[in-house]
Amino acid sequence: MLIYFLERLRKLLKSLGKKEKTINKFINYLKFKKNKSIYEIKDKSVDLYKDYNEKIKIAAIITFFFNKDKISDLAKVCESLHDISDQNEIHIFTNSVSLDQAQKIRDEIKVKINLIIIDEPIHNRMLPWYHLNLMKKLFIVDDITHFLYLEDDILIDKSNFKYWLNSRKILKEFNLIPGFVRTENNKSNNQLYAIDFLKKSKLDFLPKVKVNNDYFFVNNEFPYQGMYLYDRQLMEEHLFGPSSNPDCGHGAFDTNFIDERMINLDLMAKANIGLTYTNPPNAFLSRIVIPFNNKKKRIDPVCEIKHLSNRYANVESSFGNIKIQEAIE
Repeated sequence: MLIYFLERLRKLLKSLGKKEKTINKFINYLKFKKNKSIYEIKDKSVDLYKDYNEKIKIAAIITFFFNKDKISDLAKVCESLHDISDQNEIHIFTNSVSLDQAQKIRDEIKVKINLIIIDEPIHNRMLPWYHLNLMKKLFIVDDITHFLYLEDDILIDKSNFKYWLNSRKILKEFNLIPGFVRTENNKSNNQLYAIDFLKKSKLDFLPKVKVNNDYFFVNNEFPYQGMYLYDRQLMEEHLFGPSSNPDCGHGAFDTNFIDERMINLDLMAKANIGLTYTNPPNAFLSRIVIPFNNKKKRIDPVCEIKHLSNRYANVESSFGNIKIQEAIE
């Protein structure tokens, strides 16, 4: 009798476990609903496209596993960063390459770069983590205003940066960070896809910061963006806080902060997750929010960044199946 009871109990608990994420999301929503009046922007004259007058100098670091066929995409990424400001520093970490291969990278990229070759990395999958030591050195340089780490096929343009700069000023008081959505073009239907959205999200059930009835900053379930962009305040928090530790989110690092989402990230992806899951506001899923135009019922294109390799939307994959205009509804 006892064995029968325990078997039934085990099945019930297992069944509830499968629904745990759904239950947690609903609890989160109820918490947010209770406090949603707190998350409203007082200044309604928000212009995410406004140009900036202040001096900008971005220290950008890109990890590039050598592949001659990908150098053209890397060149586009670097040239776009240079267009944001010609004061920007662009550093590229690559694995062991020959002199000819290194020269090929320099020849194809038409803007100034600093190519850093890690001849004997501990393991190739650790290569993205080498950027942190350089970031710490760059942080000491007072005239650097922003810090960017990204994968080699993510294109950020000037309008993306203007959006981030303007949004950061608005969102700072809420301890939130403006985010981006990686997009790819599906060649068969010429539609744009939000590659990191694994399913559609319901706007009504997502935590958000209200600008007005037509515009929100939305905290979505899929904040991965393959990069981070920080000002000096955020970079200091990241470099000298727990988020820069590869074990962050794991009980081996801190039993008081165990996050399944961070545990499930692969080592290379975790290098660019930054502050995403560290110290989010109460009832928010993460620190990352993206702009949503409620009038047009879609994510604002200003936060869309191109994933140049276009490798998910055109193959069978769990990624790249949600059209950008349908990602949040």
